[in-house]
Amino acid sequence: MAFLVTSSGSGGSERFELVDRETTLGRHPECSIVVDAGAVSRYHAKVFQQNQGFAVEDCGSRNGTFLNGQLLTGPEQLKPGDRIRVSDVEFVFQTDAVPEFARAGSEMTFEGTNFGIMMVDEQDTDRAIGDDSSSSGVGAKIEFRSSADGLKMIATPEAKLEALMQINRNLTGALSVDEVLPKVLSSLFGIFPAADRGFIVMQDAAGNLIPRWVKTRALQDETETIRISRTILREVMTSGEAILSLDASEDSRFDSSQSIADFSIKSMICAPLLDAEGKAFGALQIDSTQGRGQFREEDTDLLAGVAAQAGIVINNARMHERALHQREVEQDLKLATEVQQAFLPQTPPDATGFCVRSFYQAANHIGGDYFDYIHLNDGRVAIVVADVVGHGVAAAMFMAKLSAETRFCLASDPHVGKAIERLNDRMSRLHVERFITFLLIVIDPTDEYVSIVNAGHMAPLVRKYSDKSICEPSEEESGLPIAIDDGMEYEVVRFKFEVGDLAVLYTDGINEAMDMQDEEFGIDRLRTLTAQEGDADTVKDRIVKEVLEHIGDAPPFDDMCMVVIERITGAVVPSKLDAEIGDTVDEEPLHRTHG
Repeated sequence: MAFLVTSSGSGGSERFELVDRETTLGRHPECSIVVDAGAVSRYHAKVFQQNQGFAVEDCGSRNGTFLNGQLLTGPEQLKPGDRIRVSDVEFVFQTDAVPEFARAGSEMTFEGTNFGIMMVDEQDTDRAIGDDSSSSGVGAKIEFRSSADGLKMIATPEAKLEALMQINRNLTGALSVDEVLPKVLSSLFGIFPAADRGFIVMQDAAGNLIPRWVKTRALQDETETIRISRTILREVMTSGEAILSLDASEDSRFDSSQSIADFSIKSMICAPLLDAEGKAFGALQIDSTQGRGQFREEDTDLLAGVAAQAGIVINNARMHERALHQREVEQDLKLATEVQQAFLPQTPPDATGFCVRSFYQAANHIGGDYFDYIHLNDGRVAIVVADVVGHGVAAAMFMAKLSAETRFCLASDPHVGKAIERLNDRMSRLHVERFITFLLIVIDPTDEYVSIVNAGHMAPLVRKYSDKSICEPSEEESGLPIAIDDGMEYEVVRFKFEVGDLAVLYTDGINEAMDMQDEEFGIDRLRTLTAQEGDADTVKDRIVKEVLEHIGDAPPFDDMCMVVIERITGAVVPSKLDAEIGDTVDEEPLHRTHG
């Protein structure tokens, strides 16, 4: 008499007598020996009578049949003690008499080691089916239990404890999410030998469920799409509790989901991944499509415990990754700050008869405020103060483009009005949803007048030396900001700037600076500080000191930029009032007196 005998090291076993000419092994209910475990094919292998003995042959299974550790490529004659492996289950071919079974309830046990029975280690199984990923290394201490649905594999308590300890070792010190996830799934396959698939999903910033890691016990076709039922995952994440379903396709909790039936999901356990506040950010699921009843009630608590431990580690890994990302962002911002500083003038302009001083402070590392000194070919110097709407990286990038375009346009056309019109056209055609308030003052060592073009910016505060009055030339002549629309015309204002006169050019981060009570610094206070005695250095330092003291411990409201221009000597030659054809020439200074 010939037999196929299977057993685990814990003593559980079952034998199958070979009484027919052909004995089939597989997952299909019509097979002679139903093996409903792991990645067993419907008709996996067969043992048949041949040459007054028995032979074994693979039936075209997906993952192959192994004889004594070698993949079968054709029929092989069997000898007593030969080991036939079908997925994770190993049978030993015997022809001698086998001791009677000692029955205990529905389980049948005997000391299988007396017959050379050897269970397959999961690591060997993974390699046999082509999985190159690292295994948990947990010994496959598995009990086989017969039931009406076929042969079931169940990990022994010792195996589960060993696997849990392995998970704890694997997760200790893990700092990357992509390092944590495969270790969790690999160890779970040691705890749940009946599982043929496991996966972890996590929510993205938009609340979408994204599969982060999938592990299958069977060899996976690279072109095959892993299909996941969001119905089960949403149910678990909403309730915050693990669920067990012996047959999800017939489970009333999911009877409205056609996708579950389409996926042929049978036994499954799903547990939520929770953050420190108890909020679900993902889920961990293991399932089997091989048949119902692959898992038991106590498995639910076990998976929930693993998910709780994994949730903590994954959450810590996510925070670590965010910290690393933040560090990278800070390094990038530091570099961007250095680059932006390179765009801004490092020294005052070389303009005989003028003293120019500046102050610049971005709200967030880099800013959208801009100032520049541009030496023109005829000896004049163009001083620009501008403010790109908003602040931060996007504003700084637009500012960099503005800097290059401003220099190009002023170098291309000696008529400053036409140059700024050209600048507006070029910036408008970029179609960027931002605009720039822009103020230009052209000083000339040979001319007692300055030329001003204002594109939607605050007019300069000019302190007249003669009567200490404050005026704001170009306030009424201001045009639209740059980059709103092309085809704009900008008026050039000629303003007499005499020895001792001082002008303050600034962005709204100065006059609108907020304190802890959300009170603005104010334009009137800025006028008062400008009107007080002092040269360019004194006025700049005084305004900066007052503004920073006003802000105090409040977070920066906006970028701050200021340029102070003081005329210290007269024109070298008689003024050239008609030097710029088309400019508006005023015999009297254009100003408005305050106070």
